[in-house]
Amino acid sequence: MIRKVLLGSYFAAWLVAGCGDASLPEDMCSWIADDNNCLQRFATDIGERCGGPFDATSDAVGSATGNFATRDKLDICAKTAGGQVVFDPPLDLAMFPLMSASFKLLDEQALSCGSASFTRTASSATVTGTFSYSMTIEPAESSDPADPITGGTFSIAVAGDAKNTYDVVCPGEVEKYHFNTLILDKCPSLLPFQPKAILETSPGIPETSSSPAKAGYVRFRVEYPPQDVEATTASPKVVEYFNCAIPAPPPPCEDGLKNGSETAIDCGGSSCAAKGFRCGTGQACVSPGDCASGKCNVLNGKKQCVE
Repeated sequence: MIRKVLLGSYFAAWLVAGCGDASLPEDMCSWIADDNNCLQRFATDIGERCGGPFDATSDAVGSATGNFATRDKLDICAKTAGGQVVFDPPLDLAMFPLMSASFKLLDEQALSCGSASFTRTASSATVTGTFSYSMTIEPAESSDPADPITGGTFSIAVAGDAKNTYDVVCPGEVEKYHFNTLILDKCPSLLPFQPKAILETSPGIPETSSSPAKAGYVRFRVEYPPQDVEATTASPKVVEYFNCAIPAPPPPCEDGLKNGSETAIDCGGSSCAAKGFRCGTGQACVSPGDCASGKCNVLNGKKQCVE
């Protein structure tokens, strides 16, 4: 087991965190460098169970491993190879890019394989984000009785209101750590191997006059450390647990919204009227061309389509 205690960095992290902290932050550099840390053991134990390899060069939608049936109810993603991702609560397109998500991973027999939760914090409020997350893999039978898959839960979360301070809980809750990530400035070569989960989301892009509509997606992956973080070719092992495609947004004149030049929901205006989406009696208009009847008059103080 590697133990590289950086006393100066350790003490500096404590000073930054503040003497009033309930516990002294531990040395995250030494923990990451330890080839027997619990995240490494967890990764070795579970492998790619519940997920699969991640291709960083792949197109998000083109490499989707599952699909949502509709845009208006994003609660279940059916995986192409079998199984489901069940989101609780269901995803809300109005909240994209997502700041948090919780889900269960089911296998092709509808049995639980694992679960996870992800929360984007103020210190990582970008499209991808890093902390905080919890990853649970259910125990499973192994083809090697001498090396069973034990699974469990690994989690890292912001410690209260303290910035840059995180609590790590290892599977089985036997090992718990309190880290200040500022100490990582003392070991920059280990930065790529800190615990990291990445949630990427896109609601999709509606069609325009010059381009077709594009599907949206939700994809989640976890970066696990390699067996030897000090190897010159070391890089994180990335497991993607799902990449779920969301049906593309409907055309502007069929999306149930009043947008663009529309005079009423999905009708009228230069774009929709030209495509045959003209408004019916009682709907708002600007000119006769907005109306199916070809008549746009002022009635009860407002312009509307009339017979």
